[in-house]
Amino acid sequence: MTIICWGNETVKKLLVTFALLAFFAGSRFTFAVECAPLVTTDDPGIGSVKHRSGLLWRLTHADKAASYLLGTMHVSDPRVTGLIEIVQDELEQSDRFVMEAVLDLNATVLLQSAMFYTDGRRLSDVTGSELFELASDRLQNYGIPALIAESMKPWAVFTTLSLPAGQAGVPLDLELMSTAQAAGKEVLGLETVQEQIEIFESIPEPDQVEILRGLACHYDHFQSDIEQMVRYYHARDLFELVRLSLRYQTEEKQAFLDALLWQRNERMVQRLAPILDQGKAFIAVGAMHLPGERGILQRLEQQGFVVQAIY
Repeated sequence: MTIICWGNETVKKLLVTFALLAFFAGSRFTFAVECAPLVTTDDPGIGSVKHRSGLLWRLTHADKAASYLLGTMHVSDPRVTGLIEIVQDELEQSDRFVMEAVLDLNATVLLQSAMFYTDGRRLSDVTGSELFELASDRLQNYGIPALIAESMKPWAVFTTLSLPAGQAGVPLDLELMSTAQAAGKEVLGLETVQEQIEIFESIPEPDQVEILRGLACHYDHFQSDIEQMVRYYHARDLFELVRLSLRYQTEEKQAFLDALLWQRNERMVQRLAPILDQGKAFIAVGAMHLPGERGILQRLEQQGFVVQAIY
């Protein structure tokens, strides 16, 4: 098996794109690909949104020591990464740092191995030549040539295209992890990278192709939506962040979102229980996981936690 190395930072960025993958936008394309128009909805499908504003939340329960929950955005934009200065005191006061999945060298190798076909197939055989040409053209924005693209699975391509193009630097999640490690704090993951990979591998391949088609066809608008998402994040507007992210509807996307957001929310809350029992934890997960009836904040309130926005 051949493992293509793009450098640890590039691969790590791919590991933290889950919140962005709810986007499918735009309308301009240059190849002869059959592109369906986007269907939008005013109902993001998350029910009543109680916690509409805030990124940093204090979690308290009975006699347990307080913990902190930060909604992150998995990009390296300075408007996002600058938040590390604002949460510095809460991070320093905490005994342990908790993130979605620990992004170490083993995770990087595992992800690289999973992203590529090993059975001799080519992406163009799976997607058709027209869609492959369009997706390959989009991948040029990330320094990935067509020769490498031919070996990538559809989910690996749409994961890559969900990143902001041309952005350098380390995402907020990784900056927080590095800060915690430098301070000698225990670093824990609520999931394994293998579990995250399995979410993508569980998508039927025809559905992977349709998700890729939607993202590749409407790529330019999608990139514009990322910019708007950063603005909402900077304004601490959770409701608009989610509304924008979930406004595009397809059958494939609905099934994907169930696995990507709602099922993972339930799993992460279950795994947070023993950590919150100890208290003094600093938890960082994508902001998309926080609001709504199936979001982490309301699930924690149902377990008796007092949830208070402090930023």
